[in-house]
Amino acid sequence: MTSDLVALLQDRPKIHGGRTVDMGIHPDLVTFLDGTLRPEHVTLETGCGLSTLVILGAGVSRHIAICPVTDEFDAIREQAAAKGIGTGALEAAIQKSEAYLPTVTLPALDLILIDGDHAFPIPFLDWHFTADRLKVGGFMVVDDTNIAPCLFLANFMSADPNWRDVMRCDRFSVHQKIAHPISGNHWPTQLYLWNSYPAAAITIKKGKTPVPPRDPGRFERAMARVLPWRLVQKPLLSWFGWPRQS
Repeated sequence: MTSDLVALLQDRPKIHGGRTVDMGIHPDLVTFLDGTLRPEHVTLETGCGLSTLVILGAGVSRHIAICPVTDEFDAIREQAAAKGIGTGALEAAIQKSEAYLPTVTLPALDLILIDGDHAFPIPFLDWHFTADRLKVGGFMVVDDTNIAPCLFLANFMSADPNWRDVMRCDRFSVHQKIAHPISGNHWPTQLYLWNSYPAAAITIKKGKTPVPPRDPGRFERAMARVLPWRLVQKPLLSWFGWPRQS
């Protein structure tokens, strides 16, 4: 970590709440961003603040930050000027993310930070409208995983074979995208839903009390271990809900 970044963490700028509140990201996330981002990278975050300064300080070529509060961007630019951080790469979208993201064509992205409105279902909408624009090998960061919607999103990616966990703690998580596309999957292929909420996989028959499916037997578990995931298991799960993983 550079001395400028250490100084920024020691004197954390108050950007939120009319410039009275520091809601900055965890120091370990600062270290990850600083060590990962490169000048050629294109990045996006929902929300803005200390993370914006860190990303701009890494010298990325383009950074889209989405936040409905104009003064927070003014504060970021003032802090950047005081600390010698260039803001030429910053594209400020002064809107709520759920209004902005469905209306734009995003560039291919190297890193996404979900750190805007944490009320349900906003983190999921942020993810939905950005995940397919993230490059394979790129990083999806979810901040404030101590808040339930953010935690559910992080847990979903941890269970999904399209993502690889890079870092997880009680405040944030980092996931690397390893397959494309993300969207369009039938729900039984989404392992977090299948494994975490078996009651959602009930079989309903007319006039019968819904009952959950039986646990996978030895043959089904064996097939789930040996059949190629993308070529065989994923289509079979989509069509028939088989084989299931225990």
